[in-house]
Amino acid sequence: MPFVCNAEILPDQLRESTLFFDAWLDDVWESYVPAGTAFAIAHDSRGSCELCLAGPGFLSTRPKLQPGDEIRIGTIVAYFSADGEDIPYGRPYCDLLYGD
Repeated sequence: MPFVCNAEILPDQLRESTLFFDAWLDDVWESYVPAGTAFAIAHDSRGSCELCLAGPGFLSTRPKLQPGDEIRIGTIVAYFSADGEDIPYGRPYCDLLYGD
């Protein structure tokens, strides 16, 4: 996997101005995961959401987010490695799946 990527939150992904980080999902880090794998939980005033990797890759490093930290536009929420053909070019590297 020759490419290291940053999964960050883009403007059209938030339904409110801010999300609040809740927790990491520990069992998926430092491993290769398929597209759609959830790696963290967050919430806004309307409910919770899962942060998921948009393409397959190796979830390598967690940013220094602590429970209660704000996740805003541009916040990096994961570092991952992927082969070039697996990088979701032209769309976010992280998907937010809202629970409602």
